[in-house]
Amino acid sequence: MLILPSVSCGAAPSQPAATAATSAPAAATASATPAPTASPTPTAAVATIEMGDNFFDPAQLTVKVGTTVTWKVVGQSTHDLAARDGSFANRTMSFGQTLSFTFTKAGRYPYVCMQHEGDGMVGEVTVID
Repeated sequence: MLILPSVSCGAAPSQPAATAATSAPAAATASATPAPTASPTPTAAVATIEMGDNFFDPAQLTVKVGTTVTWKVVGQSTHDLAARDGSFANRTMSFGQTLSFTFTKAGRYPYVCMQHEGDGMVGEVTVID
């Protein structure tokens, strides 16, 4: 039986007890976790952004010119969708409904759910050549 000491908030923890995860070779742990990249990688010619309750997933997306992006409502709330530059917009959408837009020009396309912008429901598609 392994007993771990209790540590209260603010107190420095004592040496951690050895576990199977900490006793594994460091090389195995390092190779299992990919290194983060500094910039987003362009996606395929079709991409989907989920519209949850007060969030877009992903909120930041990089695609190539010609990509069709589909926004799909997966949350229980109704949402609307509008590009800040007016290039695409849709009134109220409910669970399961979608809006698709094909990006034909490179640039940055910020968008928002106007009903939930105050809750942080904003996003951006970056389109590259």
